[in-house]
Amino acid sequence: MKKQLLVFAILLFTNHIMSQEYSEKDIVGKWKVVKVLKKPEGPNFTDIIKSFSSATFQFEENADFKITTLDKTKLFAMLTDITIDAKWRLNNNKYAISIGNDSNKYSILKIILVEVDDKMIFHLDETELDLEVVKE
Repeated sequence: MKKQLLVFAILLFTNHIMSQEYSEKDIVGKWKVVKVLKKPEGPNFTDIIKSFSSATFQFEENADFKITTLDKTKLFAMLTDITIDAKWRLNNNKYAISIGNDSNKYSILKIILVEVDDKMIFHLDETELDLEVVKE
């Protein structure tokens, strides 16, 4: 019975995510992190969580991408360095953004967009961070 409930919950959540679609117009702008909702466990993530908690994601109309923070750690500095001249694109599924360029096949960062209770959540696929963001 527990397995059936778990499968049902996963299907319900997946269906909710899949039903949300966004356009480039929805994404363009500055998005400020207001809260870290989910974070990976472990001491190795402390600095990156601290940096992302004050981060701002900027998506330009011309597809330029920039990420900044008020609390820049070494790991976050590496991320900002590899995203210099990076572009963003909305994936075909219309609920995920890929950051990068043609040469790296937009593989630097993947952001899954989820809206829950009128709040926008950026799920950073590589780090398992869930960030509540607001558009400035």
